[in-house]
This record gives sequence, structure tokens and C-alpha cells, in this order.
Amino acid sequence: METIEVQALPLQCASCGSFMVHKIKTHSLECINCKSTKAIDTKLHISNKKELHSAQEPTINPLKKRVDCPGCGADNIFEDFEIARRCTYCKSPLVTKTTNALSIDAIIPFFIDKEEAKSIFKKWLGSLWFAPNSLSDLKHFEHNFSPLYIPYFSFDAKTFSFYKGERGDAYYVRVQRRAIINGEERIVEQMERRIRWSYVQGSVQREFRDILVDAQESIPKLIAQMNRYDLNRLVEYNPSFFSGYKSLEYNQEVSQSYKRAQKYMSHIIYEDVLWDIGGDEQRVHSISTNYSDEKFELLSLPIWLSSFQYGNKEYNIIINGVSGEIIGERPYSYVKIALLVFFILSVLALLFYLDKQFNFLEQSIY
Repeated sequence: METIEVQALPLQCASCGSFMVHKIKTHSLECINCKSTKAIDTKLHISNKKELHSAQEPTINPLKKRVDCPGCGADNIFEDFEIARRCTYCKSPLVTKTTNALSIDAIIPFFIDKEEAKSIFKKWLGSLWFAPNSLSDLKHFEHNFSPLYIPYFSFDAKTFSFYKGERGDAYYVRVQRRAIINGEERIVEQMERRIRWSYVQGSVQREFRDILVDAQESIPKLIAQMNRYDLNRLVEYNPSFFSGYKSLEYNQEVSQSYKRAQKYMSHIIYEDVLWDIGGDEQRVHSISTNYSDEKFELLSLPIWLSSFQYGNKEYNIIINGVSGEIIGERPYSYVKIALLVFFILSVLALLFYLDKQFNFLEQSIY
């Protein structure tokens, strides 16, 4: 893999010459030494998405970057599409320019800090059902959470879908059945539900906006579930927000990411078709969808990433750096699950026994 020389962006404090990092919950840099602040020049983002099919697939450059640290002078090698992190030796914040063809359009800075992330994790840990008892020990550890900016593609599209299917309308008929009542066989009447099916066809249309798809393959697959951000918080991209945090460029093609977005859209369209068919039940035979006005932009969004070891397996934890939403992998206690199943079966067996006893006593009385 080719290695290129890249300069770190100047982020020194004007007062003492030390480095400045982004101060969470603000649009400012803060000096790590004298604590003086400097406003980050930015403004609210006004979406101006690019046409999806207006040009060739943007180039992805899998390049290593050699970055000289302004703090200690050491060489740092940026791999895996890194564009920001701390120096390996002196921990000074290093931020570089992007090398891929697409530049970042907008960013949402961190709003949740590290201590809040730890608190959210501990609360989540305490809410887990059927977790092994020993898992609660993690509440007392200073768990390590790493801040990370993830690239996301945001897609828009208008859809028009033609469908064919069947509508099912329920009706009821009176039927006679044999039943055992108080130990005797009797003929009883019951209402039986049936469905009258009729052929239908029609169309639905929907306009999708801001469908988020993560665009970095080197992070845990769990990130695919972290796609709920308040995009009203977006500001125009400024690399100063990366100071002090790790950040990654996209390494997934736009077209591949758009296929994932279409898969999500197809699910919503299917629900629209069911609603449009109406009735009590529905059968969908086919859906044909035309997409138009397809657009996209590239965003950088924050997460806190961590993991813990339990047994011989690693479990990943992701916390939304803006809302605090947590998504995590976790182990289960099969002993607790087995005990619950045993308890449920015991209750059912007791109810069955009491019912038999009640019927026996009723027959004895009469």
C-alpha cells in the first residue's frame, strides 16, 4: 500500500503554544494546558445533496499517511482510512485533510462526554434481563470508551411503486362442533372466522429523505443499527471538530451504500402497500418500484465505542455521541432462562391440575 506524506493541521494555542482540542457541547477549541478557548468558524448546514448518478463512482484511495507530530516530531502512520487521532507517542491531537474524492459535507460534533458515556453504559448494564450475575461486576470498573467519528452517506429518493396482490376481508359463520363439557360430549355452536379474498392492484408513492448508511467497513457491524441522529444539529464541516478524537474516511462505495438504503426503503414501501390494500389480511404478489431524484451527501457523526470480554467472547458497545442512545451485544445466562421456563411450565401444570380438580368436584356435586 502506498504511503504519502501529510501535514497535520495547525491547532496550537495562541496564548501558550500548546495544543487545542474540541470542547464537547460547544463549538470551540480548548487548550489542553492553559484552558483558553477559541471559537470554531462554522455555521449551520444547509443540505445541498449531489445527484447520485450524475458522475462516475468517486475514487476511494486506500493510502497510508505518514504524519509528523508537531508536538514531539515523531512519525505517525495513519492506516485504515484514519484522518484524525492522537500521536502514538506524546498523545498530541493530529488532524489531516481527507484523501478520498468526496469531501465531508457536514458534521455533528460530540454532545455526550466520556463520563456520560460510562454512566449510560452502567445504567444499560443494570437493565439487562437474563444476564449472568457476574456481569454486574463491570459496573464497578472504569470502562474504556473511545470517541470516534464515523462517515455516513445520507440518501434522498422519490419512489413510485406499482403492486399486485389480494385483499382479505373477514366474515364469520356459525358452525357446530363436538365438545367435552363436564365429562360429557355435547354439540355446541361457535362462530368461525373466515377470509374472503379479492384480487387488487394499485400504486403507492413516497419521498425518502436523509436515509443514513454507515460507510466504514472496519468498525463493528453493530454500527449498522446506529442510524438515528437529529440532523438539525448538522453544521458545515470544519476539521477542527476532529481535534482530540479519532476520525475515519469512508471506504465503502456510494453505489454499495445506496443498495443498503434501498433495502430499507423497500421495507417501508412494503408496509405502505399493505396499508393501501387494506382489509383484514393482505397478500402481496409483486411490487415494482421506480426511483427518481436520487441524491446523497457525506456526513461525519460521533459515537463512543467500547467492548468487554466475557468468557471467551468479545462484546461490542456503541453509544450515540449526540443522543446517548446505546446499542450493545451481551451474554445470556442460560441457567436463568431455564429456570424461567421451568417456572412457567410449573404454573401451567398447576393450573391444569386445579382445573381437573374443579371439574371433578363439580361432577361430584351434581
